[in-house]
Parts: sequence; structure tokens; C-alpha cells
Amino acid sequence: MTIGRFLRDLTIVLIGATAALWGFERWIAVPWTVEGASMEPTLKDGERVLVDLWSLRRRPPRTGEIVLFAGPADEPLVKRVAAAPRDGAPPPLLGTDSPLEPSYFVVGDNAGESSDSRAFGAVPRHRIRGRVAWRYWPPSRLGRIE
Repeated sequence: MTIGRFLRDLTIVLIGATAALWGFERWIAVPWTVEGASMEPTLKDGERVLVDLWSLRRRPPRTGEIVLFAGPADEPLVKRVAAAPRDGAPPPLLGTDSPLEPSYFVVGDNAGESSDSRAFGAVPRHRIRGRVAWRYWPPSRLGRIE
């Protein structure tokens, strides 16, 4: 094997691996680091999780699921989908694409530390990116997120 052929093959493998990783993170799942205490005790600051981008393409978010979404100023936030808006909830600050678009009330598990729908209203469907599905760090808390 010549050095030229080796470099060509290596380049092809690296391009293929990069494309596969890009596609995985674009359409299947994305690693995410939890920031802050708003979801404690379920998710703690610094934990690493996988966000499933695929399942919510086929169905709406379900009550009780933890989702990653674009909050005010497009800040990525992780919160739990609540059953219904709470009394006294503000009107939605996050614009919808259509008056028929569903919106979801999201709350943090740690109410005292959470900026959520109680502050900025319901979240339109198009702003929800995916479902937090699996914790992979720290190893002592490895497993599916319920």
C-alpha cells in the first residue's frame, strides 16, 4: 500500500465518520449538559443526557415528559411538560407559527429555582426540539429518564 492510497482511504473514512456523526446529531439524538438546579432532583446540574430528536417528529410531547426547547431569547431550556396551564399563567410570550399550533405548559421540577411557563407562558410546538431520554453521566445515575 502506498502512502498516497493510505491518505486517500483515511480521508474517505474521516469524511464518512464526520457525516454520520453530523446526521446523528441533526436527526436522531444530541448529547446535552444540564445547567442549573431547575430540574432537581430528576436532573442535576452538570449531568449529561441524550436528547431524542426522533420520537417527537411522529407524535406530540406527552404530559410528564422532559423536553429540550427554545425558551425566551432562544435560550435552550430543559423542563417537564405539565398537564395543563396553571391558574394565573401569563399569556404566551413565545410566538406561534399558526393560531392552530398547539402549545405546551412546561415547568421545572424544582419550582423555586425554575424559570418556566409560569414566567413566560406556554411553549409553541415548533420550539420543542426533543425529549430528554437517557442520562449517561455520571455513571452512578446512568439510565433512562422517566
